[in-house]
Amino acid sequence: MPERIPEINLLPEIREENPIYAYLFYIFLVLIFISFIVMTYLYFSTNNKLDDALTKSEELSVQRESLFTELERLEADEGSQFEQAVAYVESHQLPTSILIDKLNDLLPKHAYLSEYVYNNLEVEVTTEFETLDQVANYITDVTNLDYVSDIQLDKVESFLLKDEDSDEEIVDFTTIPRYESDFSLTIDKPKLKEESEKDE
Repeated sequence: MPERIPEINLLPEIREENPIYAYLFYIFLVLIFISFIVMTYLYFSTNNKLDDALTKSEELSVQRESLFTELERLEADEGSQFEQAVAYVESHQLPTSILIDKLNDLLPKHAYLSEYVYNNLEVEVTTEFETLDQVANYITDVTNLDYVSDIQLDKVESFLLKDEDSDEEIVDFTTIPRYESDFSLTIDKPKLKEESEKDE
């Protein structure tokens, strides 16, 4: 019996590839694709936000400039109003000290200026006199002042002196009671200023 010739396979042996590598390759491709999509989205999204931020920044800059302009205008107006207020006060300011001094100088002996209230161009004065004649003479003297345009006697009341340590009135029939008088004076502002400037 003839001897068999062994089978010889000259074709290269085909090995089946492991499918896990193919899966990993496809997964890697998918991940790259997803990453590309995400990066693209983030790029456009960030770009849009940057454009919005730049627009808002420009709007805020315009508002800031507008506010600074308004602030400068208000400061200029306030300065002007302040100057106007100062000018108004200075124009209405009266040298009342000279008036008080003169009212004191005109008082007779033992007469006193007990109260003085200045309101606009009117002055209210309360004085104490020993006699009614002194009251009349005082009215005449004050009326003769150039800067007093009018004087009115509002009230005259007599009173007795009181002991400082007691609430009881001192009853002494040899003593003439004192008189408390309330006056209202109307002041001529230009003449009072002129008189003050003369004294300076």
